[in-house]
Amino acid sequence: MAVVSTLPPELQQLRGSIRLLESTVYLASCSQGPLSTRVEGAVRSFMDTWNTAALGWEEWGRQVESARAGFAAMINARPEDVAVGTSMSQLVSSVVSAYVRERRAPRRRIVSSLGEFPGVAHAWLGARAYGWRVDQLAADAVAPLDPLDVISAVDEDTAMVSVPHVSYQSGAMLDVDEVIAAGHARGAAVFVDAYQSLGTIPIDVRASGVDFLASGTAKYLLGTPGIDFLYVRQGLHEQLEPTVTGWFGRTDPFAFDAASLDYAPTAARFDLGSPPVLPAAVAECAMDAIREADPGRIRTQVESLVASAIELGGELGLRVLGPKVAAARGAMVAFDAGTTTEGERLSSVLLERDVVVSPRGRAVRLSPHGFTLQEEMEHAVRELALLAER
Repeated sequence: MAVVSTLPPELQQLRGSIRLLESTVYLASCSQGPLSTRVEGAVRSFMDTWNTAALGWEEWGRQVESARAGFAAMINARPEDVAVGTSMSQLVSSVVSAYVRERRAPRRRIVSSLGEFPGVAHAWLGARAYGWRVDQLAADAVAPLDPLDVISAVDEDTAMVSVPHVSYQSGAMLDVDEVIAAGHARGAAVFVDAYQSLGTIPIDVRASGVDFLASGTAKYLLGTPGIDFLYVRQGLHEQLEPTVTGWFGRTDPFAFDAASLDYAPTAARFDLGSPPVLPAAVAECAMDAIREADPGRIRTQVESLVASAIELGGELGLRVLGPKVAAARGAMVAFDAGTTTEGERLSSVLLERDVVVSPRGRAVRLSPHGFTLQEEMEHAVRELALLAER
């Protein structure tokens, strides 16, 4: 009889809330986290409120603020240092608008990379229309972003440095603390995209001193698309006035004052229009579940799974994209399929075998979570190796 691995009680509880795992090996949280019964319950509760209350906005507003506070707790921040939006692109565009409005700013350069998720990269590129210089460092699945390249690129003209905590292409994890320290030493602010890390790696924005950090709930936080959060360091958000804005970015949105563009004294000045109330209701309970499971405990489980996948994949002839050491990776192992077409083919056949992975370009991405069992990870690697031989 095969030996079935066991999980700590907190991770077993998380696993037990996901019915899909009864029939499927799910390794695609880097793209979309699986549905939990807690999230289902939150959606039903939202619908009940909508169905029974003449106007549900009071409760929905509470849930938005609870989601804001929940995200703050995930990263050791204050709720007043967190903005709520509907996408990373939207929130980063708001940050860009606050910088480029300063037409005589002494620094007018942004350092980004081709390793950014496109929605983030595109927002930075938008600054070029205002005469800003945006330099994109080389990075891809085969050669992930090197922190030394980032550090050496920062000069006295650099206003912003933007990096992903974990690469969506390969799963490589960047030493963001090193980048933050170097950026600050040269007078630049630092933005970190934590969408591929938050929930599986503990994050402390106060300890790191990062200026901006953004993420959403659709991936490892096991929520839905449609809600994202932006942390803005205390002392910095008071200085910035985004022109990409909306009525929830005001001091009092419900004053309905169309003539005044006053900015909220908190990071809520980066909020835009009406908040994403249903995704916020989901985010509230989804982040509660991750906090109860404990990102530190999840990280331990994931690192073990990633290490075993790298070792087994190597034995079976699979090529790993990115670091070969689990400690240098997020919750993802990316195997090289050679081409985009082959990556999509392999992933489609795995899906027919009830193994869900996520192709991205030439990479076949296997992203475990705290609920993933050792035998599930090994099964997926073996199936992939068999298919790759054909």
